[in-house]
Amino acid sequence: MKLHKSKLIAALVGAGMCIAATGAAQAWYDGPHGRYYGPSYYGEHGPQAMKRDRQKLMRNHGHAMDELESVIEGRKRFDRLEATKLAREIEAGAGENMWRLYEPASVATTGSRTAAPIWGNFDTFKANANALKQTAGSLADELEKRPTATDYQEGVWVPPRSSGWGNLWGQRDGDMTHEAIAEYIRLGRICTVCHLNFRTSRYGRW
Repeated sequence: MKLHKSKLIAALVGAGMCIAATGAAQAWYDGPHGRYYGPSYYGEHGPQAMKRDRQKLMRNHGHAMDELESVIEGRKRFDRLEATKLAREIEAGAGENMWRLYEPASVATTGSRTAAPIWGNFDTFKANANALKQTAGSLADELEKRPTATDYQEGVWVPPRSSGWGNLWGQRDGDMTHEAIAEYIRLGRICTVCHLNFRTSRYGRW
């Protein structure tokens, strides 16, 4: 009888531990960052997925910035709607949509260029991401504006030809205000500072 009771107690304890473990895992998975922080490191919701998502986001930002640079330097014909769309894409991928891909203290994964100090200075990184969103939004607002008569009196930006085959910017849809150029420069500086502080070289991946 004593042996039977011991087995019964052991079974109940084991069942309780399983339930507790399942509950803990479920709470972890369903937490504020559960989409990425599931139990599996290599699975659909592990840190590898977070790394892939943030690298895709950064590639999209880089492409949009390259396209805007081509427009401003006159290598590409200016299309006001297209340029505004590019700035809005950067705005949409900044702020919380950017910094959430780096928290909580992510496990380092192969091929990541994220520098370790980002998790020790996360408030600074969040501020950069939020500034990126605000500036990209301001740039989009300025790009979609058609310069007024006052703007033309004060001067608008018409880039020179950057090469023999380049197009004078403004062929399709007018010119750009100086405020738009200022916001574009500010946007580039935010990206540069953030990369200097929180991104490693291609040869220093971890």
